[in-house]
Amino acid sequence: MGPAHQAARSGDACAVTPFRPAARQEGGDAARLLATLRDHIARLEQGHAQFERQKSRAAPWLTGLADLDRHLPAQGLQRAGLHDVSPRAYGDQPAAMGFALALALRRLADAQERRPLLWCRLAAHEREHGRLYGHGLERLGLPRHRFVTITLKKPASLLWTMEEALKSGAVAAVLGDAEAAHADLTTTRRLSLAAAAGKCAAILTFARPDGAATASHTRWTAAAVPSLSPAHDMAAPGAPCWSVELTRARGGRPGAWILEWHHAQSRFSLVPGFSRRALHPVADQDGPQAADQGPALRTG
Repeated sequence: MGPAHQAARSGDACAVTPFRPAARQEGGDAARLLATLRDHIARLEQGHAQFERQKSRAAPWLTGLADLDRHLPAQGLQRAGLHDVSPRAYGDQPAAMGFALALALRRLADAQERRPLLWCRLAAHEREHGRLYGHGLERLGLPRHRFVTITLKKPASLLWTMEEALKSGAVAAVLGDAEAAHADLTTTRRLSLAAAAGKCAAILTFARPDGAATASHTRWTAAAVPSLSPAHDMAAPGAPCWSVELTRARGGRPGAWILEWHHAQSRFSLVPGFSRRALHPVADQDGPQAADQGPALRTG
């Protein structure tokens, strides 16, 4: 009987010697695994910190017009929330759509924002007010490669499409036609939550004036007004011009303005000669002379 067998029979400690290298190897694997996990957690924490820094650097969503922005909350329009625009009267939905697009373009102008815009249309609204026109949208400042449009027949299908697009986070903003009968408080609350989940904005444009409650952060009304003709051609139409009223703003206050949209700079400006409170520049004056001053706008 050899020495090895004798050591095994006598319970000598040398009998377990062959297993010690394996124990050291397992210990080394565990140490390497822990080091890998620590490195992975550190990278995750670093990425999260970088994301939070980028998030904090995101420019506030403002109109760029100080007179209007003073009426908005301190952080501007809610970047990940719901907003809606209603026509002032029947037939003003195209004006409401134009103003809603201008707000969305202010969001797309953010250098940190690379996602496109989704525009959901109802077939009934297209039949009544016309389809989107690519060249016209480009003239308003929306490049064709920055938006996708879809037309649906049922309002419920449109709202579902908006909600899913918002939750995906693949778009910067979603514009959509709305019917008051379908976009109630519960439905708009779902859209608001979906916008928050996807970190994108939603803007509903109603077909008719409606004062029913919604979950929107801001509510606007818009109407078309004649534009100012350019100085070089008094017979030519000018920049798009709207009479806009902010009727509700969480953390803000209501107001009314007559606005022009300048697509080259993606910014608003006040129409010269008009007050914030009235369409007519002398409507606040007393006496019958105020009504005899004539229109202050040139039709374009």
